[in-house]
Amino acid sequence: MSAKENNFIKGSYSKVLKTFFEPSGTKYLPDYSSAIKEYKSKSKLKSSTFFYDLVAGDKNLFWCEDKKKPLIGYFCNLVPEEIILAFNAIPIRLCSADTYCAKAGEEIVPGDICPIIKSVCGSLFSKKYDQLDLLVIPAACDSKIKLAEILSPFKEVYFLDIPRESSYLKNVEVWTQKYSQFYKFLKERFNSKITRKELLKACEITNKRTDIFRKIYSFRAKNPNIINSFDYFLMAYTSFFSDPAVWTEKAEKIYSEALEMESKSLSVFNGKRILLTGAPVIFPNFKILKILEELGCDLSADTLCSAYGKMYDPVEIDEETEIGIIRTLSLKYIAASICPCFLGIDKLIDLLIDTVRKYKLNGVIYHNLRLCHVFEIQTLIIRQILKKNKIPFLSLKTDLGKEDTGQVKTRIEAFLEMLR
Repeated sequence: MSAKENNFIKGSYSKVLKTFFEPSGTKYLPDYSSAIKEYKSKSKLKSSTFFYDLVAGDKNLFWCEDKKKPLIGYFCNLVPEEIILAFNAIPIRLCSADTYCAKAGEEIVPGDICPIIKSVCGSLFSKKYDQLDLLVIPAACDSKIKLAEILSPFKEVYFLDIPRESSYLKNVEVWTQKYSQFYKFLKERFNSKITRKELLKACEITNKRTDIFRKIYSFRAKNPNIINSFDYFLMAYTSFFSDPAVWTEKAEKIYSEALEMESKSLSVFNGKRILLTGAPVIFPNFKILKILEELGCDLSADTLCSAYGKMYDPVEIDEETEIGIIRTLSLKYIAASICPCFLGIDKLIDLLIDTVRKYKLNGVIYHNLRLCHVFEIQTLIIRQILKKNKIPFLSLKTDLGKEDTGQVKTRIEAFLEMLR
């Protein structure tokens, strides 16, 4: 796809849609300051203030730091940040889990589809995309594919068409080709002459972020209730839009303070320790985190694409050519993916079993957003295999709203009772 070949709908049709979906201001964006203040008050770490204030101020280091840099919005973990960073552009992950935006999104898409897709579409009404120079949409689930048509009247869209199979030997050449096409598109789009040096530098930046994230991930699994789940998932959320170098610097402070607390034995935890898997948990939808915290349960580890899946895997380069680096990026983002949109559920199941055993966790909770069928359809497979491995398992189907909070809490209470 060249820089000019990104029209998914005829120009005349696009004008009709643009008029119909004309953004009408920010009335759909509520004030979450009280929720942030509540979560912040639960933190034991002074260094966490940076991340809470970053969200509370509705600012981010990228959008306000340098107005001259291109802003590239993207969806899902399949879009390689390093390629965007190499062009001195700003990658901003736009995946949204805002119930108010989801309600607004029902003016664009049907109400009985994935709530995250509705929230993404509803964000149009907040003028969230106005500052962006480009949207990158990967061929993940079917709904994401249709986003290219829905959003193209408002912004230039690059569609990253990736085969839905994560087998390395069968697909690595195709993955490399698709990422290379994206790389060439950005070169043309931004009239850039970047080389492998910029790619290597971008990989170095994200690898440093991965290094500190892995330390925090392991620390939380072994030392419950020091870096709580609100701290952890808010940190992960800010990585969607923060300068990765600055994020790394601030995360290192979190880790240092947590180590100091652990060395002084300032935190004791006697509750159940849970592994959370399934659909992403993205601010402001922290409902399940709040319920688990109220029940005295520690969410010690996760496999979610909004946290673990975004930052855990490094770029392991063995050939420092442009094509070699791009091939390695495909291994990080696609070969290692445990997204249910891909064939290859073995990787997810192996990860769940290994994580529970490694950190001696008490059970697994599967978080499924209602009407997100790709997550729901694999529940039975996971349940039966974990049962065979004597790992307690609870599947929760919920939504972005708070209406089912009591029901979800009752089910988790029953699950925790079973673990005693």
